[in-house]
Amino acid sequence: MTKVSLAADVMQPIPRIGDGHAFLINWAGGLQSAEKDKDQWHILPLQHGNKPHASGYYSKAAMQAFMTQRGVRFIAYQQINWMKGEYTSHWAPLIPGENNFSESPANLWSHVAGNLSRARAQPLIGTIENPTIAQIEAIRDAHSEPERLARSISLSLRNLDTSVAEIAAFYHDELTNFLAAGKVDGLRSSSMRDQTLYALVHSFFLHLGGARDYLAAFVALKLGMDITKTDSMARLIEALRGPDNSGSPILQLLASKGYVRPKATPSTKWEAAGWLDEVTDLRNELTHRRTYGHTMAERMGHVCPIDADVGLYRYFRPISWKTSDQDVFDVMIGHYERVNELFFAAAKLSGHDISILQITDKDVISLEMTTRK
Repeated sequence: MTKVSLAADVMQPIPRIGDGHAFLINWAGGLQSAEKDKDQWHILPLQHGNKPHASGYYSKAAMQAFMTQRGVRFIAYQQINWMKGEYTSHWAPLIPGENNFSESPANLWSHVAGNLSRARAQPLIGTIENPTIAQIEAIRDAHSEPERLARSISLSLRNLDTSVAEIAAFYHDELTNFLAAGKVDGLRSSSMRDQTLYALVHSFFLHLGGARDYLAAFVALKLGMDITKTDSMARLIEALRGPDNSGSPILQLLASKGYVRPKATPSTKWEAAGWLDEVTDLRNELTHRRTYGHTMAERMGHVCPIDADVGLYRYFRPISWKTSDQDVFDVMIGHYERVNELFFAAAKLSGHDISILQITDKDVISLEMTTRK
């Protein structure tokens, strides 16, 4: 068979986005605030002249007051950068009780894993003269158990962040589309785009459960348990005996928040309670008993007013769970805040170094320079 040649007669370069950056605030319902210049913020989208617009400029304080006065819920800061056409995004979610969100729970657990890895691997690598990349990778991949679990917690939390960020983007696009079409009268509709939302909701609860179970294994390790048999929150709780939880500060934290508790006497067993029991039940509903999008109500969304006089609307997507008047993203944001609060505090109680890894010349084993046009 004759080899087909390259069709080069009308070759066209694929355009690349130029260098740039954006600083956003993501709010519930699909709303965003975007910084134009220093202390100059747009709110978007707003309905003006029957079409979606970005507002005029607010100071950050005025913009936040505008949203707070109308009961709009903050989710996260988002720093976006494009460099040589490559996109990166830094996501900094709300952490209840904290004022500075620069270090997310995912970051703190990554610091734990990174510092453990460095302390373990650096001496081993130092014993090898001119180590190869394969040797370095083999040493770094031979994780200790605390290191492995901390890294798994971090990655699960990072995946949770990604799910929330993508749902926020979905809501923003849907809200903008509804406003552009003038559909502000509560008319419900659906499209093939909804498949993305179904997948993201499923992903959120899978990764939430993963982070929960890795944290349980981390606690079990501290308590001297066999983590091959105690590798989930359910198995940890089943293995606990007696009222004493002093062997693990993280277990004490869970108990103090009412997330685990001893069963009524004379039993020495424990049980999940409070938020942990509630979110586990919802996770099981949407990952084992059915998927989100299973009911007719969940298959259509609509726009509803927050303050119609100023053109402020939100996207709303129901969830068929306990009551029918809840938005699925609002429900998820509530659980997301609890996760961030818990894992931020748990990282500080881990007993390991949570400081940012500092790279020195001693850490540089090999260096390869490349030039890019």
